Amino acid sequence: MSVFIFANDASSTLAAPITNSALALTVAAGQGSEFPNPSGAQQFTATLNDAATGLLTEIVYCTARSGDNFTTIVRAQEGTVAQNWLAGDLIANLCTAGTMAALEQTAALSPARTVTAYGAFSMTTADAGGGVLLKRTGSPAQSTTTLPASGDGYTYAIEDGNGDFNTENVVVSYPPGTTGPGGASKATLNQAGQCAYFRFYADSNTWSFKS
Repeated sequence: MSVFIFANDASSTLAAPITNSALALTVAAGQGSEFPNPSGAQQFTATLNDAATGLLTEIVYCTARSGDNFTTIVRAQEGTVAQNWLAGDLIANLCTAGTMAALEQTAALSPARTVTAYGAFSMTTADAGGGVLLKRTGSPAQSTTTLPASGDGYTYAIEDGNGDFNTENVVVSYPPGTTGPGGASKATLNQAGQCAYFRFYADSNTWSFKS
C-alpha cells in the first residue's frame, strides 16, 4: 500500500506544457526541491490548476521525483479528469480528500472474553488488546494456553475471575521462536485474583510479563 508524504507550502508552476496522457512533468527551475521526494512505496499529491481562469483542476500522484522533474505521475486521481496543461499553470502539494481518507483510523476494541472450562484453552491475535477472563466451572484442574505468534507491541491479558489461580494455576507458554523474561519458555500464573499482562517485542523476539 502506498504511503502519502508531504511538504509545507510546496508550490510552483509548470516549466513546460503536458498533454492529458503525459506521465511526467517539470516544474520551474530550482523549485522541485520544495516538494516531497518519494521512495519505495511513497507518493505525494500534486494539484494542477490553470493560471488563466483558476477553474480547472487535476490531482495527480507523484511516485518519483528527480530535481525539478516529477518523473512518474499517476494522472486523474480522486475523481478528477486528465487534461492538457500549459507552461505557467500552477502546481502545489495540497491536502486532498484522498490523503485525509488514507489517514483515517478505525478504533478497534478487541473483545474481552470469558473462558469457563478448566484445561487447555486457545488464544489468537483477536485477543490482542483485550482480556481473557478465566471464570472456570466444573472439576478443578490446571489451565494451559500458548500465546499467539504476534506483531510488535501486541499485548494480552489473562485474568483470574474466581480468585483460584493459587489453587489451580495457569501455565502460559510463549510461541515457538520466542521467549519470556530471562529466556523462559513459559510463565505460571499462581496468585489469587491475578491479572497478568504479556507484551511482544519483535526486534528481540521476546515477551515482557507482569502481574
